Order: sequence, then C-alpha cells, then structure tokens
Amino acid sequence: MGSSARPIALLDLDDTLTDRAAAFAAWATEFSAAHSIPEQWLHEADAAHSGRRRDFFALAKATYDLPGTVEEHYDAFRRRTPQLVPYRPAVNAAVQALASHGWQLAVVTNGDHDAQHAKLAAARLTDLLPTLVVSSDHGVRKPDPALFHAALDQLDTSATEEIWVIGDSLTADIAGGNRAGLRTLWTSYGRPHPGGPLPWHTVHDVVEACAWLLAR
Repeated sequence: MGSSARPIALLDLDDTLTDRAAAFAAWATEFSAAHSIPEQWLHEADAAHSGRRRDFFALAKATYDLPGTVEEHYDAFRRRTPQLVPYRPAVNAAVQALASHGWQLAVVTNGDHDAQHAKLAAARLTDLLPTLVVSSDHGVRKPDPALFHAALDQLDTSATEEIWVIGDSLTADIAGGNRAGLRTLWTSYGRPHPGGPLPWHTVHDVVEACAWLLAR
C-alpha cells in the first residue's frame, strides 16, 4: 500500500462484527427466568423458526400460556437483544489495527436504525466505526449494490482503488459486494462453501479478515 493510499473496508454487522447468537443466549437466560420457560426449549424453538420472531413468540404463548401479546414480546425482544451484544476485545483490536494502518472503514448492515446503532454501541465499536449505513435509512437492503454505494459516498474513494466487503452472508454480503464491483471476503466460520456467490477470498472470521488484509 502506497503512503497516500487509503483502502476501504465495508464490514457487515450481524454475525461478522457482532455475535448475534451470544446476544440471543443472554436474552434466553433472562426470558427463561422471568417466565419459567426452559432455556433449551427457547433455543430449539429459535432454531426451528429461523428468525421468524412472531411465530416464535406465538408458539411460546401457546405452549407455556405466556402472558401478554405476541407483539408486546416481539417489541421487547427487539429492544433488549441489541443491548446484550457482547464486547469482544479481539474484534475491536482487529478493527483498530486496520484503522491505524490508514484503512477507511464503514459498517453496511441490514436492519433497523435504532437496533443496529445499539448493537454497535454494546460492542464498543461506535468510536472505531462512526460510519454506519443501515438499510432502514436508505430504503434498500443488501444485496442491493445501492447500500454499498451509500457507504462509499461517505468515504474518500479517490484515495484508493482497493475496496473490500467483509461479511458472513453469501447472499447478502458477498453477492452484494460482487454486484457492486467490489472485492469480497467471506467470513465462513469453518462452513464449507454451499455453492452460489463466490468471494474473492475466504477467512474464518473478522479478526482473520483484518489480519489477512494487513498482511497482503
């Protein structure tokens, strides 16, 4: 990298910079204690419903005579789980290393504005990653290239031709980055590639992604 070059990394939030499963596990512990529902049941129901939260709470209500409405529990879940995202020092150190070496950084994420900002704050990444581009603010979702370009509009693209997208989702991050004409790094967490969009390179997680970019 030349002395004046400032390459760009556009990072996914959920399950890349943050650990969504850990946040759910912390919520499940709280919810289990409050409503006498076994944590194991909550995890099994979560896996069965693949993020369909209203169906998840409807099943909990029917199975355990849960008080309150499905919508009330859904809204409470959406408010609480972002606050439970864990701080992961290794991730923060990896992001800081990129920034210290002159990389321009932005987060590009699907989701709700308030929830995604709360997750970034809980992970103690707000100061490191002040540029946060959220789908709800732009009316488009990844893999639409427009969301990546919205992030690039806030950065100095004249300083580099090297722009990377880092994320765990082949259909959102890798497909979207490829369609936007950018280089892509897939954080596979050891998963075999199932077919579909191909990344430029595969790494285990975001910590390895940052190290790989710096070592090039």
